[in-house]
Amino acid sequence: MNLVWHRSDLRLADHPAVAEASKGGAWVGLVVLDPNNLKTTPRRRAWFLENVRRLREAYRARGGGLWVCQGYPWEQVPAVVRTLKAHAVYALASYTPYGRHRDMRVREALAVPLYLLPAPHLIPPDLPRAYRVFTPFSRQFAGLHAPLPAPESLPPAAEEGELPEESSDVLLPPAGEEAAQAALKQFVAQKLHRYHVDRDRLDGEGGSRLSPYFTVGALSPRQAAWEVTRFQGEGAKKWIAELLWRDFSFHLLFHFPEMREMPLDPRFARLPWVEDEDLFTAWYQGKTGVPVVDAAMRELWATGFVSNRARMLVAQFAVKYLLLPWKKAEAAFKDLLLDGDTPQNLQGWQWAGGLGVDAAPYFRVFNLEEQGKRHDPEGSWRRRFAPEYASYAAQDPVVDLPQARRRYLSLAEKLVRG
Repeated sequence: MNLVWHRSDLRLADHPAVAEASKGGAWVGLVVLDPNNLKTTPRRRAWFLENVRRLREAYRARGGGLWVCQGYPWEQVPAVVRTLKAHAVYALASYTPYGRHRDMRVREALAVPLYLLPAPHLIPPDLPRAYRVFTPFSRQFAGLHAPLPAPESLPPAAEEGELPEESSDVLLPPAGEEAAQAALKQFVAQKLHRYHVDRDRLDGEGGSRLSPYFTVGALSPRQAAWEVTRFQGEGAKKWIAELLWRDFSFHLLFHFPEMREMPLDPRFARLPWVEDEDLFTAWYQGKTGVPVVDAAMRELWATGFVSNRARMLVAQFAVKYLLLPWKKAEAAFKDLLLDGDTPQNLQGWQWAGGLGVDAAPYFRVFNLEEQGKRHDPEGSWRRRFAPEYASYAAQDPVVDLPQARRRYLSLAEKLVRG
């Protein structure tokens, strides 16, 4: 008997650990409800647990069993191994600082081998060379291997452990691997051909909305890319590039774990961050007087999702216009997202905030009114989430926008010039 330990990979298809364990005879699945990962908002816990439920159903449908237990993995995984008299544990490699620490502790606590198989990224995050700029990193993409099929049947096994109930304060998408596959097919059929044109829409309707499935691993990025590469055109090319940006986020955090707490460009740590709780609350609750920011934050509160363009705008407003402590704002923002993936959120905030990620110039400061008009030209998204605004012009904003822009640029230029 062996174990397949699922973490942020709640699926059976394109799963190298499942494929490897299947070569060795009987095995069961395991999910550990790690308190270090579940210290978050109810919506995020509920989304994770719903996907664990769907994974357990997938095991049942194939005759197998999924064990669920709660506690620290370095205690729970060895306990399950002892109970089952398992010979080995198989899992997908983790590339985040906590994931690597967790796996080291589990390996030290186990009396049997822990085999960590490469996760199916398009580019392995642990490349020997560390890249800070996306374009040279993206050139390491060497094509795709065909995704691994899900097993049609699993070795007979009992299941153990109850899944706790968690109520979400937002409507969750359909959970599980089957729902993720259906959403991928719908995106490819209906939106892929225009993705390069519509991806910046503030209402998010030009995107795939697959990110919540990638975050819990109900869908493999490699499998998604494999489906898309069958199509020609700029839409497919641009969407693959976005999946490579996702891998770039993991690559950055793997090689520069300090970016969890510090700007990747350490000079910007010396910006005079404004510790103003009222200002932070106004941004966080979408009450800044800046329509595009307020609509985005209110959508995030109401749905757990917001478009990539809107994410950039609210992050840049927090960092460059308000000078809010970037790490506090980034963490609070992530906890509202159903797809709040640590590497991607850190990369996105540091890119938008000009804190050292990629070649984005620190002096790029968006005109927030123009961004709203350009990416929501009819104003339908604004009217849905911030109906009190008649246009994208600011109304009694919490800061004087031109003055705040000049303040940031002056401070940043002094830091850059030393």
